[in-house]
Amino acid sequence: MDETRMIRSLLGEAPPSAEVVAEGRRRLSAGGPSRSPARTRRRLWGGLTALGAAAIALALVAGLTGGSPRPGTPEPVLPLTARQVLLTAAERAAAQPVGKYWHTHVISSEGYHIARGDYMIFGARHEIDQWRARSDSDADVFRSRFGAATPQTAADHAAWEKAGAPTSWRVLSNGAYIAQSARSGPWDLRRSSPAEKRKRKQSAAEQVKRCARIPGGCVPKPLSPEQPESLRRDPHGLKRYLLDAAGPGDGSNLLSAAATFLLDPSSPELRAAVFRVLADSPGVRDLGTTRDPLGRPAIVLAERTKSDRNVEDNELLLDPSTYTPLGTQVVLVKGNGGKPAPLPPGVPRIPGYGQETKGMKPGAITHSEIYVVMGWTNTAYGG
Repeated sequence: MDETRMIRSLLGEAPPSAEVVAEGRRRLSAGGPSRSPARTRRRLWGGLTALGAAAIALALVAGLTGGSPRPGTPEPVLPLTARQVLLTAAERAAAQPVGKYWHTHVISSEGYHIARGDYMIFGARHEIDQWRARSDSDADVFRSRFGAATPQTAADHAAWEKAGAPTSWRVLSNGAYIAQSARSGPWDLRRSSPAEKRKRKQSAAEQVKRCARIPGGCVPKPLSPEQPESLRRDPHGLKRYLLDAAGPGDGSNLLSAAATFLLDPSSPELRAAVFRVLADSPGVRDLGTTRDPLGRPAIVLAERTKSDRNVEDNELLLDPSTYTPLGTQVVLVKGNGGKPAPLPPGVPRIPGYGQETKGMKPGAITHSEIYVVMGWTNTAYGG
């Protein structure tokens, strides 16, 4: 039995990609990982990632076959590349089975700085929990509510408590002050009948036809209900669509556009194709591991972007054991200090607009979309 087949039998799953296996062999022959100083957002070799599992499996292979590391000076251990992570995510996505319902539970939040106490909160939280049936003969279920505002990190929570643990705030958003509450709103529940689903699909198909008649089309170009799956066999077309969805610029919103695309139900092949597009895209970096706002461990992939004199990282978070998306977030690298870029002559500025990052420190999360649940299931909504 060769090494790759033995890895498969030991892990009970599809083997890691050729690049991942090659890196595992290199690290094994180098004598294993060296230790590095602890760093919050730094991930070297370790954990239950596919690459780590591959190294363990190769070590078992070496023991079973009598192999031993080559003598010589150990090579330096390098962190995983974003490409290796994304290719592994593609393999995992391709192996996922489909079910009767596509279940997603997403919490979208904006980050606000509270001057009195100097801490960050997640506010404007909108929570959507939905079951979308694969068959048009089954109903869909949609639940939503406005969630409670809450401090972002443990340090923010401590500062919030020191400030008297307020349960309401006024925060600056798009140039205006809005109220935020630490109390969640009630759930709103709706069901879409098979007839309503057919009507929605018909409306989407008509929108595609309308855009086809507009000179230059629509941006992003809408897809008919049948078109997304055709993109799994057209990587160039899939990348063009994701870039259009990311909006104008240098494509630095590609990670968030891809994550939004993955929120919709799709085949394992299409999901794998999205990860492969990201793997072939320059500018995506692996920042190591962190914990998401729910406390779950997460691999962090990022693209650097600049907007209104703010420097930020658009981040995609992946589960380190399954490589499924856990969400996206925008993390402040350098704020504009309340001094946004000047507007073109004759364009009035709304007082306060562009000053939302004033007082924020590097590492503050300015926007977050956390996927509490995302995947196929055979279990219908039970509420």
